[in-house]
Amino acid sequence: MFPTRNPSARAAAHRAMARAALFADSSASTRLKRYNHHTEKARRLEAQAGLPAFTIYLARTGESLEVRAETWQQAVKRTGRADACLVETIEPGKFDLTFDPDCPQGFVDADLHRGLAAVVAYLDAAARGQEVAS
Repeated sequence: MFPTRNPSARAAAHRAMARAALFADSSASTRLKRYNHHTEKARRLEAQAGLPAFTIYLARTGESLEVRAETWQQAVKRTGRADACLVETIEPGKFDLTFDPDCPQGFVDADLHRGLAAVVAYLDAAARGQEVAS
């Protein structure tokens, strides 16, 4: 499989898979299920094609993701992870890490990994505080 980074090309591929699903050698319910899956995927990709990309880091793993959304808050929410944060380079060697889209919090650090560790420490402390309060 060759990765395609262009969302509109991926959408076209899913439309082709949807058409192919209609003629597959399987039951009608399975063909309809596959058709609907690929059609919905194509619609989502076409909708995302015009959206800006945000670089989102998962603080616990250090993994970076490119998420397309209207705002950084939506991009963070799309990951479904509490440790997801937007990382922006302020100047070479200085990073702004913003997380918690409902109540934005942030750290500025010269080291990306140290900043991600600070996000994890903050989230862990907040979780401990909630456990004590309940």
